[in-house]
Amino acid sequence: MHNVSFIEAQQQGFFAKQGLNVCYNQVTSSTQQFNSLLSGQYDIVETTADNAVNRYVNSQLPVQIEAGIDQGAGLDLIVNTANGIHSISDLKGKTVAVDAPNSGYVFALEKLLADNGLSLQNGDYSLQIIGGSLQRFQAISAGHTSTGDPVYATILGTPFSEQAHYVSTLSDVAQFSSSMAPYQGATLVTTRNFAQTNPQTMTKFIAAMIQGYNFAVNPFHKTTVLADIASTDNVSTQIASDIYRDSICDVVRGENGEELLNTFGLVNTINLRQQFGGFTAPVDSWQLVQPGKDSLYDNEYWNAALTLAFTPTK
Repeated sequence: MHNVSFIEAQQQGFFAKQGLNVCYNQVTSSTQQFNSLLSGQYDIVETTADNAVNRYVNSQLPVQIEAGIDQGAGLDLIVNTANGIHSISDLKGKTVAVDAPNSGYVFALEKLLADNGLSLQNGDYSLQIIGGSLQRFQAISAGHTSTGDPVYATILGTPFSEQAHYVSTLSDVAQFSSSMAPYQGATLVTTRNFAQTNPQTMTKFIAAMIQGYNFAVNPFHKTTVLADIASTDNVSTQIASDIYRDSICDVVRGENGEELLNTFGLVNTINLRQQFGGFTAPVDSWQLVQPGKDSLYDNEYWNAALTLAFTPTK
């Protein structure tokens, strides 16, 4: 997806002013995303914090979070009413579409459904592996997969949850923030090797994102930002306005101010995975979020980027 800060960093030329030529690619799943990152096809990925946590802890891969993007912007449970689902209770005995079986928003989904009386461990529902947010949005909108299997529900974030509100057969039955807040959702992730061998690139990239965020939150720019969102996401002005509201105006689950990682949110993200058995061994979440060059999270590029973002260009 394109978060609003990224959209404005591109549209307003902040990447270019930092001397960066950024090529955007949309992935089909988090599995493909991390395979491509580790192979060197991608330098930086935008992905849920939980995806990075999973690979860093369970697979001991050299991936690292460098900045925060959002706190679960627009993260809602969307159901297909044409398939007979009108509430969370209707999902008992059904499948729920996800990206991958053990990462992404799976544990957010488990938490939300558990708070409403449904347990994956008890077999109240099962997981249907479809792929990334775009693929899930397309499948839930159609009501079925390409092979004809019904799609009953999925958890989606911005911009897809906002688009779902305008599909007649879809219904938004719950916000994840009603079950957990704060929460660290999307993050900027790269390999430790790329960050450490390209510190200026990382600093400039994050600085441009900070500049994009600050452009977007300025109310004098709202008309321009709405037009940029509509153009980039190929959505109506009304949907662009909804995306803007969820991403920029919602302080609970919107985009991270100045791209600063929400430490308490990341702790909650880690604890959520631990609550539902997502680690091969117990972890200390507070120890895990301590920043460092070889840690899950390194804040040195963000610190440098914050200074750079507010340094006047010549």
